[in-house]
Amino acid sequence: MQIPLEEDRDKSTIRIVSIAQFRPEKDHLLQLKALAEVRKLVEADQWERTRLVLIGSCRNIEDRCRVTHLNYLATQMNLEKNIEFKQNVSFEELLAEMTKGTIGIHTMWNEHFGIGIVECMAAGLIMVAHKSGGPMMDIVETLEPNRTGFLATTEKEYAETIYQIIQMHPNDKTTIQVKARASLDRFSEDAFSTNFVNALKPLLD
Repeated sequence: MQIPLEEDRDKSTIRIVSIAQFRPEKDHLLQLKALAEVRKLVEADQWERTRLVLIGSCRNIEDRCRVTHLNYLATQMNLEKNIEFKQNVSFEELLAEMTKGTIGIHTMWNEHFGIGIVECMAAGLIMVAHKSGGPMMDIVETLEPNRTGFLATTEKEYAETIYQIIQMHPNDKTTIQVKARASLDRFSEDAFSTNFVNALKPLLD
């Protein structure tokens, strides 16, 4: 929440940040496919400045092999110059990547909640999350004038939304960022404590 909200025109690259463990259900392949679709939409100079940054932890050898395979797929899709993999980063590195980022992406179907989405919104990233589960029901508001982010399902929907954000006027981006941050008070520890006590009151009276 302390990361300053900066206009994209002050950033040399368009950084799309993904924060999720390298597990199968997080569907990082969908992110690669979406990036390939973005390439079809943006101008050449914009594509040169676009980076998908995949940040996550690896629990075991299977997760590490998964990252290796994603690297291979990125090369096969001719995306290797536009993708960065960052495994098991420190909290300081995570904050640094969020500070440099413009857009957040999350692609898991039917995510239970999505704390990574909340963290990205808190950091000022404009979020594009999967249109299902917790992100759709509890976190991201897509109706104007209260929009706090975007939802998508297919790689083309993700790409079109990312392109829309890239082309958006800085003032409109700032409006979404401010509303997204303001919406996160409901997930604070104080709000949880208050709601938890209120839920238990009928049982304790």
